[in-house]
Amino acid sequence: MEHADLLERIAGTLRHDVGPAVADEYARTQAYMAAVVLGKLAAEMRAKAADAAADGADLDALFADLAVLAEGGPLPRALTGALEAAARERSDAHLSRLVEQLYTAREALGAQRFDALLGRVRQTLRARLARALAYSA
Repeated sequence: MEHADLLERIAGTLRHDVGPAVADEYARTQAYMAAVVLGKLAAEMRAKAADAAADGADLDALFADLAVLAEGGPLPRALTGALEAAARERSDAHLSRLVEQLYTAREALGAQRFDALLGRVRQTLRARLARALAYSA
């Protein structure tokens, strides 16, 4: 049995069997809330592979777009290094470093170029956040 299936079965038992059988209002509410949490966790587990694939596709598109945007002129060395490292490593730490370097190079880039580069990074981060928050609603 898949882990997500097991969590859904436990959630169903809490919702349909345990909750209605508990006399204490607080304990009954806790059983129902546990069922909700387990149901959301099961949904998140089911979507994990699709979310990871979407994250990868978003990062591919991000770094392709940033390469095009970077062609508008030379970039400061630290920003170039951060961009290359982020494209290679694809970790949260490297994306964070890239954003830091964008802000550090803001003046050298000029407002329009800075906004274009940072805006493109933000677009990818927002999509990732939206996927992560889908389970909290």
